[in-house]
Amino acid sequence: MTSEVLSQQAKSDHAPFTVVRSSQITERRTAIATYLLALLLGLGLAAYMFPPHMIFATDSLIHPLPGSDASIHAVGQEYFVKDKWRWPLLVAKPLGAPEGTNIAFTDSIPLIALLMKLFRHLLPVGFHSITLWLAICWTAQPIAAVFAFRSAGERRLLPNLAVALMAASMPTLLFRTGHAALCSHFLILIALGFYFRITRNARLGTVIGAGALILVALLINPYIMYMVIIVLAAAPLTLMIRQDRAWILTAGCLIGAVAITGIIALLLGYGRSLPMPGFGFYSMNLLSPIYPSISMIVPSVDGPIDATSGQYEGYQYLGVGVILLLLIADFCLTPRERLTLLRRHGGLAFVCVALILLALSNKVYAGHRLLLDLPAPVWLIQLRTTGRFFWPVAYASILIGALIVCRSLSRRWLAAVLLLLATLQYVESSPMRRWIRRGFKNHWEWAVNPAQLRPLLASHSKLIVWPKYGCGGDPNSLAFSHVFLLAAEVAIPVNTSYVGRFTAMPQCELPKFPISVDTGELWIFAPKATPAMVMSVVDWRDICRQLDAVVVCAQDLRGRADLPLPTIPVLPTGKILSTGANGQGDQALVSGWSDVEPWGVWSEAPDAQLIVNLARPSDKGLILTAWARGIGVPPSMTQQVIVSANGLPVATWNVKEGADSEYAALIPASSRPGQPVVIEFHMPNAFTPPWLAKMKVWDRNDRKLGIGLAAFRIDEQK
Repeated sequence: MTSEVLSQQAKSDHAPFTVVRSSQITERRTAIATYLLALLLGLGLAAYMFPPHMIFATDSLIHPLPGSDASIHAVGQEYFVKDKWRWPLLVAKPLGAPEGTNIAFTDSIPLIALLMKLFRHLLPVGFHSITLWLAICWTAQPIAAVFAFRSAGERRLLPNLAVALMAASMPTLLFRTGHAALCSHFLILIALGFYFRITRNARLGTVIGAGALILVALLINPYIMYMVIIVLAAAPLTLMIRQDRAWILTAGCLIGAVAITGIIALLLGYGRSLPMPGFGFYSMNLLSPIYPSISMIVPSVDGPIDATSGQYEGYQYLGVGVILLLLIADFCLTPRERLTLLRRHGGLAFVCVALILLALSNKVYAGHRLLLDLPAPVWLIQLRTTGRFFWPVAYASILIGALIVCRSLSRRWLAAVLLLLATLQYVESSPMRRWIRRGFKNHWEWAVNPAQLRPLLASHSKLIVWPKYGCGGDPNSLAFSHVFLLAAEVAIPVNTSYVGRFTAMPQCELPKFPISVDTGELWIFAPKATPAMVMSVVDWRDICRQLDAVVVCAQDLRGRADLPLPTIPVLPTGKILSTGANGQGDQALVSGWSDVEPWGVWSEAPDAQLIVNLARPSDKGLILTAWARGIGVPPSMTQQVIVSANGLPVATWNVKEGADSEYAALIPASSRPGQPVVIEFHMPNAFTPPWLAKMKVWDRNDRKLGIGLAAFRIDEQK
């Protein structure tokens, strides 16, 4: 950008950059051609990556969606569409019954789900809009980029198409394909377009349109809404820095829009989510914007740079085309021109700095080196995945960088430079596009046999999936996801759901022990159910059957010889069995236990159970030896544990705090030697320790701890 151009900008409060105007007719034709070509670009990219059978869900009954996130998004939509209208509006009562689930927390894109529900009688069976929304995002991305760039003052055809191609080739966008709602980057670009329009001419209609965008973003994804609000907040801030009194009207309207959106969000149930851990963990690495983890041009390694195991959420590689664009733009500016530009767009610069700091969070890493570690602000805990907040900075950088280059280079050099940069950006991101194309083109197979499970789901009135999500259930398992996809076809009431945010902590104890399966109930033990959970079902050998990676139990299955019995491993006698991660003993855990840790497992309820299927049935008495630690009940340092075996009390232990100690109990000989041994621990004084109750983040801090079981052994009595 030249000094002359900047001086012209300083004379006008109505344009952030000087605009070379042509006749209105030529301008209109250029605009139509630019938007049309951007539309064709978006349609072409969407058609390349997403085949029609995925976009329109024509084979959803034959093949499942790829990915656990996409599956649960579709599950939320299907349950919501099949359910009757309720209040709060977004609740699907059969999903996570009896309380129900707000589909905003299954990331099911409420905006399009509401439209689907309005026209549900016209939709084909099994229809979902998850891949359709992905196609919409890629179609809208270059169009939104053109809107933003033209709003910033650049109206020429070639620069707009170059920016559109860069924006549609952003690695960050391609990286997000598994989460359809988070691919709505076009809303960020539209917000940037509104910023430039408002700071050029703060018309009431433009400001109202910007306010409406906030509400639309809410109904797509709250993270996108936060980014839209922050970008739009830059407009009145910039006007205020310019001493333009239009900032008062702009700020008032936007504050009103945020307030209205907030009220609607509360009415729809968004405000009921609990804070969850992740702030400072799902952050952006300082090197992420320039770290080429997936590139055809720059040597790379596998995966994004990640110092916390959660910084994949902060994957922010800009791409070689954008990086070179910013370097060229920086070279074109003198120090004085940089200061002038900052004054002209001070509000945008301020929010970009704020977004960068938010993305880095309170723990700043450069590679794997921790540079800064500050206390986490409590008021920001709800924004657990802050690494995403760099997205508006990336798109603002493209727009500003391209504008500087457009005003600094001659027409001949401009065409060559922008064409080269856009081509580099597109070519470098090609592996990611091919990866997406392969993933969606492949016909994925069901992890559970739909021909066997569908009749069971259709013939029962209640589904109980165990363990529940948040209680050990593994949502990343395809079997877990596919059970819910098949259940959504008939919208059978189910006891749990995979959600991004909890509105209430799940109850992780079995509703009854032993489990008595009622008529009309279908129990499915999904990963990571233990064999002991299956053995806790009354008459499990008669009513439980193995279906691929899951076990199903129902009275209708009694005596079914065409389905195999559950696969139940046996445990040896005379061997110490660890209950820690990857230990054999964790197969015996039933209910009342917390997540398994490397050393062992804590009980989290007044009652906890083990069921042991011995390798060699014995008609003799048994000896249970346990290595455990306790949570002492003040003022003592011990926890009382009443031990029962096969329904009979066999010992009372006073388990000490501190290091693991050894405890033993004699188990009388069973009248049915071939049956598993059922061991119950009753802790009448189990309680929530103060250190657990004071935890400020989501960690089920109401658990009643009793003992920590590190290992156990069962021996025959001599």
